[in-house]
Amino acid sequence: MISGFRFGQKTVRSGLGLLVTLLMLLPLIQDNRPVLLERFESDLYDLRLRQFLADDQDPRIVIVDIDEASLAEQGRWPWGRATLAGMLDQLFDEYGVAIVGFDMLFAEADRNVPMAALESWLNRQPLSSGVELSQQLDALNPDSQFVAALEDRPVVLGYVFDRSAQQLQVGDPGKPVVDASLFADISVPRASGVVGSLDVLQAEGVSNGFIDNPSVDSDGVYRRVPLLQAYQSEYYPSLALAMILTLFEEPQVTPLLESDGNSSVLVAVDAAGINIPVDDGGAMLVPYRGRQGSFPYVSATDVINGRASADVLEGAIVLVGTSAAGLLDLRVTPVGSRYAGVEVHANIIAGILDERINHRPDYTLGVELLQVLLSGLLLSLLIPRTSVLVSGLLTLSWVALLTGFNLYAWQAMQWVIPLGYSLFLVVLLYLFLQITGYFFETRNIRKLEGQFGQYIPPEVVAELSEQGDAVQLSGESREMTVFFSDIRDFTSLSEQLTPQQLTRMMNVYLTAMTGKIHQRRGTVDKYIGDAVMAFWGAPLEDPNHARHSLQSALDMLEELPALNRLLEAEGLPPVSVGMGINTGQMNVGNMGSEFRMAYTVMGDAVNLASRLEGLTKFYSCPLLVSDETAQHVPAYCFRYIDRVRVKGRFEAVDLYQPVGEHAHLNAAQLASIETFNNGVRAYQQQCWDEADNAFRRYLEFDSGDYCAQMYLLRIAESREAGPQTWDGIYCHQQK
Repeated sequence: MISGFRFGQKTVRSGLGLLVTLLMLLPLIQDNRPVLLERFESDLYDLRLRQFLADDQDPRIVIVDIDEASLAEQGRWPWGRATLAGMLDQLFDEYGVAIVGFDMLFAEADRNVPMAALESWLNRQPLSSGVELSQQLDALNPDSQFVAALEDRPVVLGYVFDRSAQQLQVGDPGKPVVDASLFADISVPRASGVVGSLDVLQAEGVSNGFIDNPSVDSDGVYRRVPLLQAYQSEYYPSLALAMILTLFEEPQVTPLLESDGNSSVLVAVDAAGINIPVDDGGAMLVPYRGRQGSFPYVSATDVINGRASADVLEGAIVLVGTSAAGLLDLRVTPVGSRYAGVEVHANIIAGILDERINHRPDYTLGVELLQVLLSGLLLSLLIPRTSVLVSGLLTLSWVALLTGFNLYAWQAMQWVIPLGYSLFLVVLLYLFLQITGYFFETRNIRKLEGQFGQYIPPEVVAELSEQGDAVQLSGESREMTVFFSDIRDFTSLSEQLTPQQLTRMMNVYLTAMTGKIHQRRGTVDKYIGDAVMAFWGAPLEDPNHARHSLQSALDMLEELPALNRLLEAEGLPPVSVGMGINTGQMNVGNMGSEFRMAYTVMGDAVNLASRLEGLTKFYSCPLLVSDETAQHVPAYCFRYIDRVRVKGRFEAVDLYQPVGEHAHLNAAQLASIETFNNGVRAYQQQCWDEADNAFRRYLEFDSGDYCAQMYLLRIAESREAGPQTWDGIYCHQQK
């Protein structure tokens, strides 16, 4: 009957797990993932990207950098067009570069004639008629000089599209690169205005490409960049795509579309025979080669003055941009938070040339749905039918399998398969199914207690009977001390034993522990399975209730080795315990129903003692007492463990571990305890160095101490997190 009952519980848990899985599938199918999960997915994408970065530079693409040294030597930005014209002449005539792209705007005319050029002209030219003078002065126009440097050279100028209500119309975006008559409605970003290069700069052979990015993710990170944007029913290329087309002397690209039944969706762009995968918004994932500096940088002033290395520039694809912080072209990317924007374009060009572009295939949603469905089925069916250890190993193995497949797809097939949603479901299912398992297990235990509690008789002491009517049994509030203890890993132990062995082990254990409680004038409230609850200070008054409770607990711990030797002699497993003690006001008296009464205690102080017993497992301490109990027994020495807020209770409490009476401890022991206590206080004041030193000194005294190691880990995490508002209280979310 019990077996069938448990089988029914497993089926219910599996059904609940499958229900959770179905609820998680709905946002995927509706393409409406929660924002936090989208952010988690983006973080996982960044993590994968950083794992496969290259260490070397790509010499094919060189960045001519308007850096701080260039600004110091050539003057503040913007420079005159005559200077840029001279730089172009140097790049093509002296260094023999293949192509130049400008990651900047030329939206305003340059009317500033350099004084040196004007003086030289005046020395060479006599004053003449107005018309002749106008024609001669035109030769000094910086824009004219820049146009002359642009003519018949493979140069790509930058511009930006405008999406504001003003619908700016400055300059010209150049030539479209898609035959709009064949591809009338491509799903790419659409602009209402443009800020481009002056018409006068549109020399023969000059191309244009936009340098803005309307596809920046919601967290401000440059992960995707559109290759095409629509403006006035035409489609225009990005700076990187325009440079690829100019390099291969191709006038247009071919959009590759797939039909979903109702409309066509852009999946790739064919440029000069290179297939560039894009998402349904026409954006490609930037194929970051490495961190900033993955391409050679040459200072612009060195190019202008002929000091640059010809070996670096000869035959190179050149991008002119800036890394100077004051010119505001730094971007947040997955590989750096202050990344030069010009290097983003360089990464795109390199990725296109190498055909090394990670992308989400059009069947990505199907793969993700399959991952989620398999995760839900596997965990929902297996976790309720396995132990906590086995289910934990199973969950970790499945996470490793999902991650391994994802990394293989990334590296071998250049697929970007979403992973965050599946991992979230795995963790959610594991926690949910374990919690429901705990709920059912607790329900089973309570049911058995209700059936067999009538066989547990109340403790009656001779002294109580002698008090007669003087003893208040109907109920009162009194300061008392309450004690809880529990056998660690009792479920695992019981699974190893026959019913007879389990009964014998519990009888031996409870007899020994109860004897120690009675020796110190304590009252055993009840046995809850393997747990013992007792209190001091009722029904008889006991002014030393806190001391007696503490002595009783220490007696139990001292008795435990002999008890374990007895159990081992009978072929039974040894036991370890956790104990919690608290002192405070609580209600005590006969409580229950007309069918069954019990003399017991209730109140917040009782609940706190129970929580302290539960925390012994977390802190790896066999006995924890509250600050109230510690204050009642000044003759004892305590180690200050932590200041915590337990579940179900807002007020914080200080935790202490009793070490022994001061009179029985030597100087070295007392000094080590003081060192540990100072470390805890320094940690609570966020004095990380002082606390770190204290706990390391304590570990020299006790190298295996868990609490000291725990604090060192907390300190490391707090340092990494940085300064924060904190009250020094550790909040426990579990009982």
